[in-house]
Amino acid sequence: MKTLNLGTVVLASCTLLWLLSTAGASAQTPPSPSPSPAATPTPTPVFQWGGALSGATYSSNPANATGALDTPAGADRTARTDFTNALVDATLNLDRFSLGATAGYYSFPIVGASINPIDQNGANTSLYSPLPLYDISYTVDPHLSFEAGKLVTLLGQESPFTYQNFNIERGFGWAIEPLISHGVRGVYTNGPWTLSFEGNDGYYGGTSRAFESSIAFAPTATETFSLAAIVPGAASPPNPTASVANKSEYDLMYANTFGKFVLTPYLLWVSSPAVPAYHYGNESAFVASLLGTYNFTSQYSLGFRFESISNDSAVTDMNANADLIGYGPGSAATSITLTPTYKSGPLFVRAEWSHVNVTNLMPGLGFGAGGDLAAQNRYILEIGVTH
Repeated sequence: MKTLNLGTVVLASCTLLWLLSTAGASAQTPPSPSPSPAATPTPTPVFQWGGALSGATYSSNPANATGALDTPAGADRTARTDFTNALVDATLNLDRFSLGATAGYYSFPIVGASINPIDQNGANTSLYSPLPLYDISYTVDPHLSFEAGKLVTLLGQESPFTYQNFNIERGFGWAIEPLISHGVRGVYTNGPWTLSFEGNDGYYGGTSRAFESSIAFAPTATETFSLAAIVPGAASPPNPTASVANKSEYDLMYANTFGKFVLTPYLLWVSSPAVPAYHYGNESAFVASLLGTYNFTSQYSLGFRFESISNDSAVTDMNANADLIGYGPGSAATSITLTPTYKSGPLFVRAEWSHVNVTNLMPGLGFGAGGDLAAQNRYILEIGVTH
């Protein structure tokens, strides 16, 4: 078990300012019946802040053979205990301008992948820094706004940090999507339609360039259809957050609430073009995910995810980008994740079981001491507070 030395972690409590206004009664006697006064919108607080502090214990059976950066051979530990979030969020609202930032430490547990410590060099907080998100935004009018900074991707149904999701671990699709980029984004809304367009550095690629966009249609207050895409330059080089960073992705998403069910399924197509200088061929992958939660009560819920991912390459494909999912050329994988959750005020407690099964596994990239086992079960307990 790794002892984490993050110093003193201070999480601020949130102060909400509610400004109430009342309309004075008219001196003239109104006709009967008296009309109801128009509701006065609640002003947005000038300063808002909150955060999350949580930790988890993991048990993997069997452990991953590769991917752990804190062991000499790269084999994951069978059991680990570590923080998952130590984050503070802050937002300053100034008329049409808004400034926001997220700061602290965080980890990215992913089904079927090694678990690295929250402060491990080359993983987690080290990838996107202790300031993973910040932005400045300007609202032109009720329909149009712009923002710039370190922005969360428009793709995908899962958010960056564990406490923001139905499950503790993120899924296969999340692992190959972009996560955060340096960019400038415009958002246009008109009735049920929302159009977002962005220029950024792709998969956090520094000097690389990519175009990202999404279009969403919300016919009701609980239902949304959306299509998002990222198209980077074909010659975008690998970087620490993406071993293949020239891949275009197209994400078809749906979200709806059916009684106590919240469903957010998606389909993801991935295409990496040929680049002879990188020994890349024309490669692709596909992900299908059924993601959601069932809310028994306001306190008890069950998060779930059923997922399938596959490389379209042949097992004999020797191109450097033939494996976009991590288990070897021609491989495919399925997973099931169940996450019962208890919430009471700021406190949350979650248990999780996930099962991964790989087909056409390249020996050495799987589970067990030799990396030749194709299935893994993982058990997690996460406890934390949010504000």
